[in-house]
Amino acid sequence: MTKEDLLKKINNGIVRGAATKLANLLDISHVSVSRWISGQLKPSEENVKKIAKVCGVSERDVKNAFSIEDKEFSRSMRAIPLTDKNTISLPILADVPAGLPDFSEADVETFWDIPRWVFPGADFVVKCNGDSLEPKLHLGDYCVIRKTEEPLHGRAMVVKTENGICMKVINKLKDGTIELRSTNPKYRPFIPQELAIVGLIIGHWRRDDKENWNTPEEH
Repeated sequence: MTKEDLLKKINNGIVRGAATKLANLLDISHVSVSRWISGQLKPSEENVKKIAKVCGVSERDVKNAFSIEDKEFSRSMRAIPLTDKNTISLPILADVPAGLPDFSEADVETFWDIPRWVFPGADFVVKCNGDSLEPKLHLGDYCVIRKTEEPLHGRAMVVKTENGICMKVINKLKDGTIELRSTNPKYRPFIPQELAIVGLIIGHWRRDDKENWNTPEEH
């Protein structure tokens, strides 16, 4: 669950104006809520409970949305062996299939078994297919994707345009038009003629010793 998902729950599915409504419901300043949403501050334990109540979600959902470490949960997970019930097996795609968000068995390179709490809501893993999100993401990095069709302003997402599939930051203009941006300065923003949202990049990782990393076929 994302911050946008929480805001929509209290504002009839609309993000615009939801922050003010949340501030009013919690009886706190709008500035505080704005700082939570921007990531400058995190809600206190007391406010996490209040947000969960007004949004009708669990406290863990709120903590995940605001990237707050659940210490009790983390400690308990370290003490519990991984089993089929508390892990999820994410398919790692060999490349970026042209048919995303759908893919076939032939597209799957291997599977990654992780605790469910690491990437809540994750659907699959795909390799970064360009350098437009450098310096944060590099070509070949593994990106964890949560499927969604909604363009999320300011978030790095996997999208499909008339030129194929790419990874870009969504920028919603005042007139509602979607502009695609790169964090790499060598690429200019553009407005695609065709656009389909594949998913949200919710995490990533890379290996620094790839020269010593055997592929599944070499094991």
